[in-house]
Amino acid sequence: MSGSSPLERGAAAVLTALALGCGAWALLPAFSPALHRPTVTHAALPVSATAEAAPTYATTASVRPLISGRLNLNTATEEQLEALPSIGPALAARLIAARPYHTLADLDAVRGVGPVLLGKLTPLVSF
Repeated sequence: MSGSSPLERGAAAVLTALALGCGAWALLPAFSPALHRPTVTHAALPVSATAEAAPTYATTASVRPLISGRLNLNTATEEQLEALPSIGPALAARLIAARPYHTLADLDAVRGVGPVLLGKLTPLVSF
């Protein structure tokens, strides 16, 4: 390129830089491998091996407990749901809105119900 003009030399330099850039771009995955997406598996909820009996409370003339025995989630009032452990007004409203329930998986699908709360509620509720 001894007899070329400065414009041609500039264009050649730009083209060479672009070619090197494309080559580097092509080699980029070799130096930083792509992230792998996690595999999602759906498994059935574990069945409680020890089925604890739900507590029953005596009823007197002046005192009637909100919950005695297992509470049916499909017919319980908001007040009865709030009497269950770790359930407040917002979660009770979501539980009522998500009815009907047939299995623990239906209950687990409600936002705010996780494995810990499911473990607490399993011996206390029915469907």
